[in-house]
Amino acid sequence: MNLRIAWRNIWRNKKRTFITISSIILAVVLAVFTRSFNEGTYVKMIENSVGQLTGYVNIHNIDYWEDKMLDNGMEVTQDLIDNAKSVEGVNDVTLKIESFALAAYEKSTKGTLLIGINPKKEDEYVKLKSKLTEGEYITESDRSILIGSRLANYLKISVGDTLVLMGQGHYGQSAVGAYPIKGIIKMPSPVIDRQIIYMPLALAQEYLSFPSGVTSMVIRIEDGDLADDVCNELNSKIDTTINKAMTWKEMTPELIQMIEGDRAGGFLMIGILYMIIAFGVFGTVLMMTEERKKEFAVMISIGMQKSQLAIISIIEMIYINAIGIGVGIALTIPIVMYFHYNPIKMTGEMAKSMEQFGIEAELPTLMEFSIFKEQIIIILFITAFAAIYPVFAIMKLKLIKALRK
Repeated sequence: MNLRIAWRNIWRNKKRTFITISSIILAVVLAVFTRSFNEGTYVKMIENSVGQLTGYVNIHNIDYWEDKMLDNGMEVTQDLIDNAKSVEGVNDVTLKIESFALAAYEKSTKGTLLIGINPKKEDEYVKLKSKLTEGEYITESDRSILIGSRLANYLKISVGDTLVLMGQGHYGQSAVGAYPIKGIIKMPSPVIDRQIIYMPLALAQEYLSFPSGVTSMVIRIEDGDLADDVCNELNSKIDTTINKAMTWKEMTPELIQMIEGDRAGGFLMIGILYMIIAFGVFGTVLMMTEERKKEFAVMISIGMQKSQLAIISIIEMIYINAIGIGVGIALTIPIVMYFHYNPIKMTGEMAKSMEQFGIEAELPTLMEFSIFKEQIIIILFITAFAAIYPVFAIMKLKLIKALRK
C-alpha cells in the first residue's frame, strides 16, 4: 500500500516531480560526462606514449634502462621467449631494437629515434599500417623504412626518396646507411611523430652491427591492468641478475606524475560540480517539502502515523531517484559513446599546449562501467542526504501551524 501511495503521490503534482527528476538527470549527465572525458584523456595519453613505444611490460638487460646504450642490449634465447609466453595473461612477445640516428636529406638533418620491428606483429598489436598517410607498409624482408609525417615535413622528404642515417652501432662501430622511404606514417603523439623511423628488425640489426641482438622484449598482454601481475611472474621465471621485467609505470614515471597531477585538479573541479549538484537537488527537495507541509498535516490529522508518512516520503524519493538516474544514464550512454568514437579535436593554443606534452590534440570519452557506477553511487548519496530533510520536517511538523498555511 505504501508503494502505491508513494507512486500516486509523485504524480499528483507533475510539475514539481519533473523539476526534481530533471535536477537528478542533469546531475547524472554532467557527472558522468565530465569523468568520462577526464579518464578518456588519460587513457589516450597512455596509449600514445606507452602503446606505441614501450608496451605495458618490457624485458631488457638489467643495465639497459639506466643507461640506454646499444652495448646494454640483449641476445634473446628461445627459452626466454617460451618462459614469457607461458605466463598467464601474455598474448605474445615481440622483439625491438632501438637506437639514436642522425637522419640527413639534402641540406637538412635531424636526430631521430630508430626502431627495428617485426612489421607483421607491430601492425597486429598497434595497427601501424592504419597510420600510413603515403606509400606502402614495410615487410620483414624489405630494405626500406617508414618515417613519421612531421619528420618527413621537417626534412622535406617524400616516398621514394633516400634517407641517410648515421649513428653508432654495437661496441662502438660506425653505423651508416642509406635507405629508401617506403611509407610515411602519422603517429598520434606529435613528439614521437617528429622523430620516429621504423625499420624491419633484421635490417636494423644489420645497420647497427648487432645481428642477433635487441634492446627489449615487448610483452603483449590481454589487459593493461594485468601489467603488475604479469611483470612479477615474469621476474620469478627469468634470471634477474641478467635481465629484468618492468611495467610501463616504472618505465614512464613522468607520465604517471603528470596524470596524477592532472587528476587531482580534475577531482577538485568535479568536487565543485558535485557541490553545485547537491545544492540543486537539495533546493528542489526543500521546495517540494515546503509546498507539501499542509498536505502532510492533513494526513496526520486524519490518523496517519508520522513514521508511516516518513516512510512514504522516502519511497517517493527512491522512485524519483530511480527515474532520474535511469533517464540520466539512458541519455548519457549515446553521448559518451559518440565522443568515444568521435573525439573533440582541439585547435589553436590548446592544441599546441597539448602537443608540447606529447599528447594528441583530441579529447575522447572513456566507455567504462566503473565510471557510470561511481557517479551513480555519488548521486545516490547526495539524493539520500537530501531525502533526510522531508523525514525531519515530517517528524518535527506542528499540525496547527501547518494547517493554517
